[in-house]
Amino acid sequence: MERFYYNCDTMGHYLNYLLSAIVLLCGGGLLRAQEVQVCDVKNPAVGDRNTTAVEISRVECTPVATTLYMEAYNRKQYWIQLDSVLHLHGAVTGRDYPLQRCEGLALGQHVYMPDSGNVSFRLVFPPLDGRDTSFDFMEGGKDGWFIKGVNLKEEREGKLHCRLTGTVEKTTEASRLVLHRYGLDARVKPFISIPVHNGKFEYDLYTDCIEAWQLYLWHDWMEGLFYWAKFLSENATLHITIPEEGRPKVEIDGTENRLMQDVDQRAESIFSPKYELYNARVDTLESEDDYFTPAGKDLYERLRTAETQEEANKIYKQRDSLEKSRRLYSPRMVALQDSLAACRAEEKSWRIREAARKPSVSGLSFLRFELDDSDHPDSLKQALWAVYDSVYADYLPGHPYHAVVDASRQFRTLAEGQPYPDYEITGDDDRPLRMSGLIRGKIALVDLWASWCGPCRANSKSMIPVYEEFKDKGFTVVGIAREKCRSDMEQAVRKDGYPWACYAEVEDANNVWALHGIGNSGGGTFLVDSDGTLLAVGASADEVREILRKKLGGKSGH
Repeated sequence: MERFYYNCDTMGHYLNYLLSAIVLLCGGGLLRAQEVQVCDVKNPAVGDRNTTAVEISRVECTPVATTLYMEAYNRKQYWIQLDSVLHLHGAVTGRDYPLQRCEGLALGQHVYMPDSGNVSFRLVFPPLDGRDTSFDFMEGGKDGWFIKGVNLKEEREGKLHCRLTGTVEKTTEASRLVLHRYGLDARVKPFISIPVHNGKFEYDLYTDCIEAWQLYLWHDWMEGLFYWAKFLSENATLHITIPEEGRPKVEIDGTENRLMQDVDQRAESIFSPKYELYNARVDTLESEDDYFTPAGKDLYERLRTAETQEEANKIYKQRDSLEKSRRLYSPRMVALQDSLAACRAEEKSWRIREAARKPSVSGLSFLRFELDDSDHPDSLKQALWAVYDSVYADYLPGHPYHAVVDASRQFRTLAEGQPYPDYEITGDDDRPLRMSGLIRGKIALVDLWASWCGPCRANSKSMIPVYEEFKDKGFTVVGIAREKCRSDMEQAVRKDGYPWACYAEVEDANNVWALHGIGNSGGGTFLVDSDGTLLAVGASADEVREILRKKLGGKSGH
């Protein structure tokens, strides 16, 4: 005979519901039962936010309470602190719902992360008005953390459903995965945070078209050394294993993913032995102390003992100069680097031929990202464009990758002596501005930088004396900062003291970095003549000064 066992927690839950319903039906100015929001949403979609240290993994709305299941993240032994004054703000009603209690986290105190790098906790608020199908999570104080636009609608946008499941075999600092479209920069673009509990994770990804995505461990990314799993978001179920070391393993389902994996596996069988031989030879040079030139060894020793970030940034610039002149590495190491570049070009050519055999989303994805790379030699660029134009230009019309390729085509001639393109940026009042209107009639330095890029800011500060010397002679500077929040740029401008106008490129809204062919880098500089011709790309302050003295007059030299 089938038996039923009562669970104390379950019965307590039912009693709470019953008592709540009695109270609600008895009036007293409280919400009627039918007006209370009731839902249970995992991984709710969110809008604007100014933190990635805390995440909402689930929202449970009942007639009794609104419970937020939260995850806090940081490096192990680092701390976070969440204010004791927290509330929800209803998007429709405008009502505030104050925090009733917190379970699992001490509010208003430093909470140090365990080895996992994660603490799970719950926040309990009053029941939501049924009209509030979304809300903002707000921390007290004007500079408090916020997660806005938390959506309680369970319907997911997107025609395609890609089910992700997986295992993480690492035991420390492996509690969170980062998921986003392939090639985007998580430093400035929102990403999907997937919690890992007991070494397992799952996520339902909904998209409108098949695109490339990447998944990796957040803690590894924070350390700057990580492997990612790449997949295509088709109607399929994928299982991904993140090993203790090495590359993730993706168990493939779906036609397009199988095509991509087949190409990747064949490429690996051909080229991995060559890369392994390169690595072995590099190890030999390191063991023989023949990796750097004497100048390179001295530079890295000074970098190791640098006491300030300013000092380190200067050394980084010297390193870049040595590398550009091929004086950073030993002759044997330079020869190895040349062989590696040749091997990579050979692999790219092989993949181009594979993409040309039959059009596929995998092939379109490959071309889209390779055409974005401004460092390819001209012969490789020509081969990429030839295959795109002959095989892919009319494949899957309307796919978003075509718009990116069209932008790459427009800006691929970005070089000295060529016309500097016009494009749109966002003004301080969120109104669009044309770059041509900001620089017309002057010699202008377009300075692309970011608050999180130390070398970029050091370069920008080095331009201040140049600006002061020539600002009244027909020279201007326009700064554009690549940020996740406008306030990050504003704080950096106040600290560094830039005297020129700076604008924020928030979450790559205008694709300014892609339009300049510098991908996910921190920034770059572009010196434009008064007639719109590009004078220099990546020029130093001294080089800009010398060009301006020739163009605008003044004493040459120092």
